[in-house]
Amino acid sequence: MVKRAIVEVEVEGAKEARTLYMALMPETKSSPTDKTSARIYVSKQKIKITIETDTTSSLRAALNSYLSWISSILKTLKYLK
Repeated sequence: MVKRAIVEVEVEGAKEARTLYMALMPETKSSPTDKTSARIYVSKQKIKITIETDTTSSLRAALNSYLSWISSILKTLKYLK
């Protein structure tokens, strides 16, 4: 059975959303295992990430990674302002 998590992040503007999207896009292209896949979408001030995998532990690991990357990117963008 496929496990799925969907994360939506709303940011201050379209430029920030696009920057977040571009920073995360390479991570969706190369997953560390064949069990996990991720897709990312951007729409105005939001990004949406869908993670799918076979096991709960793989889903948790991928989700933790994406949330950590999002946090780091947003902190960096805030610092650069």
